[in-house]
Amino acid sequence: MYKKLRKVINKLSKMKFNQKITTFFILAVLITNSFVIFAVYQLAGKQITEKSSGLVQGQFETITDILNITLKNIIETSNMITGDSRVKEFLMNNRLTSKNYNKDTSDAYSSVRYLLNTNSYIDYIGLVKFDGPELIYVGESWTSSDFRTQTLKDYQDAVGTKFGNCKISMKKKVFYPDQYVLNIYQPINDKYNFNKYTGFLVIGIGEKSIKEFYSNLDKGLKVQTYLTDKDGVIISNEDKSLIGTESPYKSVLQGKSGQQKVEDKMVIYEKLDNWDWYMVGEIPTRSMLRDTNAVIILIIALVIGAGVLISIACYKLSNNLYKPMDDIVRKMREVSMGNLEVRMEHDYDGKDFRQLASGFNIMIEEINILMYRIKKEQSEIKQIELNRLQSQIKPHFLYNTLECIHWQALSDGNKDVSKMVKALANYYRLCLSRGKDVIPISQELENVENYLIIQNMRYSGIAECEINVDENFKNVLIPKLTLQPLIENSIYHGIRVKDGYKGKILVTAREINNKIVISVADNGVGMRQEQIDEINSSISVFDEKTGYGLRNVHKRIEILFGSGYGLYYKKNEHGGTTVDIILPKGENN
Repeated sequence: MYKKLRKVINKLSKMKFNQKITTFFILAVLITNSFVIFAVYQLAGKQITEKSSGLVQGQFETITDILNITLKNIIETSNMITGDSRVKEFLMNNRLTSKNYNKDTSDAYSSVRYLLNTNSYIDYIGLVKFDGPELIYVGESWTSSDFRTQTLKDYQDAVGTKFGNCKISMKKKVFYPDQYVLNIYQPINDKYNFNKYTGFLVIGIGEKSIKEFYSNLDKGLKVQTYLTDKDGVIISNEDKSLIGTESPYKSVLQGKSGQQKVEDKMVIYEKLDNWDWYMVGEIPTRSMLRDTNAVIILIIALVIGAGVLISIACYKLSNNLYKPMDDIVRKMREVSMGNLEVRMEHDYDGKDFRQLASGFNIMIEEINILMYRIKKEQSEIKQIELNRLQSQIKPHFLYNTLECIHWQALSDGNKDVSKMVKALANYYRLCLSRGKDVIPISQELENVENYLIIQNMRYSGIAECEINVDENFKNVLIPKLTLQPLIENSIYHGIRVKDGYKGKILVTAREINNKIVISVADNGVGMRQEQIDEINSSISVFDEKTGYGLRNVHKRIEILFGSGYGLYYKKNEHGGTTVDIILPKGENN
């Protein structure tokens, strides 16, 4: 105990001066008013408990009266049915021997149906014969053929009531075994022999319907209400797992009504005379004292309010002394949130605070210089990586083209040679692009046209290219040498593999979700979906299966515009392959 007290004192000693003053006054107010709160709680608690329990007792009396009347009305109505000659005729007749069997059955069914329709609490009604399989059933959906067998057994096990030969039982439903039902059985005697019973009427009232009578009690008191039989066995409860178990307050249930405090609960009960049932309510003492608790909370709020006012007054006394330190803490919080533009003022009293402010400002300046250097280095690294990838673009068809020009010139000096050389010159002029990394798509398309001139001369018009790009997209910026590797890929891997086949390549552009999508589609041999999926998933990582040129194009787009942009492969309706080039819309588009 001494060590704990010493620990608290040490913590108090480490507080700022204004915190110590505030703590002292708050403790003084709390200790003084704690005695007042305790006295109020003890005096008011007893009266409020008696008032709350009396209110619940009155509600119990009303509920039991209503439940008694409702059940009694159902019994009286069932007596009318059991005395109905049409019902008796049905139970006496046999399907095979009676000429009026269908009429008697229809009449009895109408009588039973009327009882169900006029009582919303009834779940089902049945007329069961003792000596035959025939029965009449209305109500819940028929989902089991065991109804007659189970109902006969339950009838034998049912207990008597104060209503003549009426018997009752609380069992699980035949059709819905996860629910409980109160079965009311009324035996029906022979039409001509009063002492002979030919069957019985069974009325099923779901436990959930009985529960509705007491489920609307005052929720603020948190009353746990349930029904027990005369032996204290629970027959209705919100918690279904407790149905069939014995109430822990069985010994308390004596007489017609009463209430008794058991441990931390007030137990209230009311008897249903005609059924030998008890309605039992368990009320936590704590919930009954909610009004007292409200008063206590109000007093505590007043105490806290007084403490807050005292704390404010204390802080006013020491605020000027601690203002420089508070400013430093606030500025540091802004720095931690990323604001590196904050600075400390130097107009504080005291050499130490001025020195602290100066050191803070110097620290922020140094951080800004360091951040600038890091950003610059990252930009340079990014440019170096881009230049490295850009430098790897070396058209590998160069020597084949020169050789083709050579043989063309030797053979017949055709003007095609001149055309081919011109196209090649234009191609390299656009490749260099005066050192630019990105160029308008109009220049890139011109580069594609020059490339196709060369290829069609090499392979005798191997591919026809249709460029369908709207003028609105001609200024879209694209990394240079983006389309040519894709066109080359379509020719060599999609079109050229078909002997004697002249392919077609379509280049289009469109805007989707504020992005520019340029599509290159061919009608070549295409690829399997597994190959396309593999390319799309690994195109950002070097892979022999993906191809060096494709990865280069994709990586350059990612470096320039971000990870949301690049190449995406898919099948097209012509059986070939389409590759989408996804670019940002940009300010110049």
